[in-house]
Amino acid sequence: MMEGPGILVRHPAARWGLLTLVSLLVLSAVPLSGVTSRGTLKEGYTDHVRHPYVVWVGLHRGLQALYTAPLGELREGVPYRQALDQWLEVPYVYPPGALVLFLPLALVGEWVPLSPQAFGQVCLLYLLAFAHVALYAALRLLDGLPAGGRWAVGFLCWLVLMRLALYGQYDGAWLVCGVLALAALAKDRPVVALRWLALAALLHYRALVLVAVGVVALWRVVHGRPVRQWPWGTLMGVAAAGVLCVRTFLWMAPLAAQTDAATPSILGEPGTVALVMGLSAAVLALSWRGADGLVTASVGLGVLLAVIDTRHWWHASALLLVPLCVGVLRAPRWPTAVRLGLVVWAGVLEMAVWYGNPLWLFRDLNRFLRLM
Repeated sequence: MMEGPGILVRHPAARWGLLTLVSLLVLSAVPLSGVTSRGTLKEGYTDHVRHPYVVWVGLHRGLQALYTAPLGELREGVPYRQALDQWLEVPYVYPPGALVLFLPLALVGEWVPLSPQAFGQVCLLYLLAFAHVALYAALRLLDGLPAGGRWAVGFLCWLVLMRLALYGQYDGAWLVCGVLALAALAKDRPVVALRWLALAALLHYRALVLVAVGVVALWRVVHGRPVRQWPWGTLMGVAAAGVLCVRTFLWMAPLAAQTDAATPSILGEPGTVALVMGLSAAVLALSWRGADGLVTASVGLGVLLAVIDTRHWWHASALLLVPLCVGVLRAPRWPTAVRLGLVVWAGVLEMAVWYGNPLWLFRDLNRFLRLM
């Protein structure tokens, strides 16, 4: 009877798997409760059902049309069982890999007779599963570090990933790829890392925060090897993914810049910028002393994207999980205080730039429970 806990202690994968499974089962009660019309933690969020609709329209109109014309124009004459009337004035503002991610849900939405609420519940459970896969991957990546840093980073990852999923955001999918790329790099498997990075880029433009990891992986792949021994298949695949992401972004950007999907800079807010850059400079200094250039570059990219991303788009805070994981992974000899400092930095950066708070997951869950 006493062997169960011992097994979990000796096998970290089982321990993290159990914690992840418990979280998935508990949080699945949110969409399954039927409190909101689309299964989300708060009424009014529809991204999880909008993506399948866009996929269905794209199957009829073609890839380029999705990025060069607004959805409201493209959907004319394309019936869909789960159609909705939101974000009709914008083109598709995500890479084409997201269309593949939501293809199964698009087919379910058309071929399976579900109510709008039931379809929203199915879509949210789908994203919640991805968020938990990302959480498990992050916990496994950080396993072996001192408990303080591991639990602090793991808890922040849980806060951010779960709130993203419960509001219908799919960032967990590209973050899974980013974490697996880090894990491959940590095991000195740079070719595998490059493949995961290419997939992350195809899923979300915010995967730009992984560029520093990609540069390190690419250097390890080609350094000291004759050109004929380079993994040309992987390199060509990565290049093709990059070209596709850039091409679709350039298709989309002119039209998106005229709509609510635009991403204005917050550089005109001196107080916010001063706070962000001051905290970031301190983190960079700590990173430089205790780790290597990859930490510095990853944190720097996270800061850059944070400064230029839209205010109030709290879900952009997922960007911070990448430099956070890079930092604690690449500096195993850091004292716990430094790792905790990185966690605090990530939380304060979210509050300073996006006016959010990682702990708001508990606030939102409390409000939700009162509606049940």
